Amino acid sequence: METWTVKRDECIYTSCYCEENIWKLCESWKQNDPNHLDNLYAIFISNERRQIPIWKQKSGYNDYPVTWVLYFLQYQIDQSVSPTIIYDFDSTLPFPVSARDYLQSAIRDEINLSRKFHRMFRVIPAQEYLNTFASDRSHMLSADKITYNKPPPSYPAIFNEKSTNNINDFIDMKSKTGPGTVMNLTEFREFL
Repeated sequence: METWTVKRDECIYTSCYCEENIWKLCESWKQNDPNHLDNLYAIFISNERRQIPIWKQKSGYNDYPVTWVLYFLQYQIDQSVSPTIIYDFDSTLPFPVSARDYLQSAIRDEINLSRKFHRMFRVIPAQEYLNTFASDRSHMLSADKITYNKPPPSYPAIFNEKSTNNINDFIDMKSKTGPGTVMNLTEFREFL
């Protein structure tokens, strides 16, 4: 059975709300191709300092990385789709792109990277992400706690039965009790 084809321009997207963009992509996948949902994973990328470099970003300049507090993408492992592919709305790389090319171009090796910028990856099955993620968007409020740093999506905030805001459970890479599995870069490469 052929898998659903995702086109970037047909996806729901709001700049700087990567965690919600991927949640909406998982939701669309569930509606359009539920038989392949088990092959999809949502990935949070962060670290203890909440400063992670990612290259090949639309908001970047030349070959310099953009430093994010957290970053989020989706990948697909499907034996009918070779190779494993990554969906990243904010990348200048193709959409989707092979995991190999993405790791080489956007994540890169950490050998010459200060330890404070080493990334951790929280890998969450798509259905688990749909069931557990919640954000009231308070992490995007400015110091006045009234205005947003970046305009929020036009749709309502994402809640679930147990929480209205658990985004920090996903960002905190020390917690082994949060959703999914936390991996360092070496483990993440092996997983892909």
